[in-house]
Amino acid sequence: MRLSARLRSLRAVWLVPLLATIALTTWAFASPIGASPDDDYHLASIWCANDARDNLCVPETRPEYAGMHRVLEGMMSAPCFVADVEASAACQEWVADPRPIVTTNHGNWIGAYPPVYYASMNVFATTDIQAAALTMRVINVLIFIILTTALALLLPAHLRQPLLIGWAITIVPLSAVLIASNNPGSWAVTGVATSWMACLGWYHTSGKRAWALGAITVISVMMAAGARTDAAIYVIMGMGMASVLAFARSRAFALKLILPAALSVIAFILFATSGYTQVVEHGLTGGIPGNESRNQMAVLAFNLISMPQLWTGVFGSWGLGWRMEVWPGFALVEFATLAVFIGVASLGLRKMFPRKSWMSVALVAALYVIPLYVLTMGMSVVSENVQPRYILPLVVVLGSLLVLTKSTPLRAGPWHVIPAIVLLSAANSVALYTNLRRYVTGFDVEQLSLNAGAEWWWQSFPVGPDAVWLIGSLAFAATVTLLGRHWLLISRPQRAVA
Repeated sequence: MRLSARLRSLRAVWLVPLLATIALTTWAFASPIGASPDDDYHLASIWCANDARDNLCVPETRPEYAGMHRVLEGMMSAPCFVADVEASAACQEWVADPRPIVTTNHGNWIGAYPPVYYASMNVFATTDIQAAALTMRVINVLIFIILTTALALLLPAHLRQPLLIGWAITIVPLSAVLIASNNPGSWAVTGVATSWMACLGWYHTSGKRAWALGAITVISVMMAAGARTDAAIYVIMGMGMASVLAFARSRAFALKLILPAALSVIAFILFATSGYTQVVEHGLTGGIPGNESRNQMAVLAFNLISMPQLWTGVFGSWGLGWRMEVWPGFALVEFATLAVFIGVASLGLRKMFPRKSWMSVALVAALYVIPLYVLTMGMSVVSENVQPRYILPLVVVLGSLLVLTKSTPLRAGPWHVIPAIVLLSAANSVALYTNLRRYVTGFDVEQLSLNAGAEWWWQSFPVGPDAVWLIGSLAFAATVTLLGRHWLLISRPQRAVA
């Protein structure tokens, strides 16, 4: 009887962390090692982050190769499937030789990125590149789930809702891909979105709960600022927004301001000591032949009117992978995710207050001005150099900011929640299927079953691509359904709940 009473007391929404873990883990299996943008650079940087592990990577000692490193074979070339969307991942070969024998200068030993992410992931590196990299992907998923769950338990109710809704309306497809990848963008998007909400909770709570939220703020700031240079600036912006929203003329606020102020200094140091600070002065210029001959005013004018194209890339218009080509079926993904984002955000627009209005305008302006400046200074145009994943962390923050309320949770009706559940579930299913199709066979195969004619899959993995797609689709649909159901329950009039 006691067990039965405890089971009845359980809420279905408590299954969300488990279901979300399953859904995101299927994304970790949905692409081969090396499929994330610039993975040749990032994998080598992880394996070479600890010189003491000389079975994985060693600095070159020969004078003619000064400044270079020797890495494991198979790690350093862009995957063979990158340039051809009809090529499956079966073309990729992994050499059995476990020794670092390939010399390269393509890695973070030049100090382009902050070192924290690479050093942390190096703990899980082994001579089995595929198994180790896949383990890192799953660990990144678990980090996201643990931090988000901890925040959901610690935040006040009116802040818990923006956290969960903000993630729900921005997770498909790009956030899911990045979080479940080997790219440092995984820590960037998780850290930026977590740090700003944790900092806001730090201001709005007291006692042990506040200290726990302060600890999460520290962890998430170090994650983001230690992963990408731009994320270091984003966490400073996020904590600044949280400080403005929570501002009070009191000694208690002044004392709490010390933590985000100190973390901002640390984040700025990580930014200033990375190699990409030159972007502030010169923008991003690499890889576009002939762009130095362009007229800068013409570039500026083109970018001014084309910037929304960069934003929609977060929702699927650019596809996924290295070159972010438009992939078949992603028109539905883009339509569905944008419709949900705009629809849910419109509910939040009905609950505006002065500080939220100011911060929303400032964040939208940052999403416009930052990429505009970086592109134009580098004589690049939208679709070159700056990718949607660079601004993704700020889009997630914007999603949660727009549904933020002062004290009471945002209320919604069935006609808001049910269409959002259906559209998000469909978008995730289509995106996951398309991603699997891209690598299992390439887009030249036109069959409904992913198993039929499969050219690539994980060796000795007992679950096939069809099952991974089905499990991921159902787990994600169940996740957003439970979150939507919970939102409807708390949106009922108080007398109905009683």
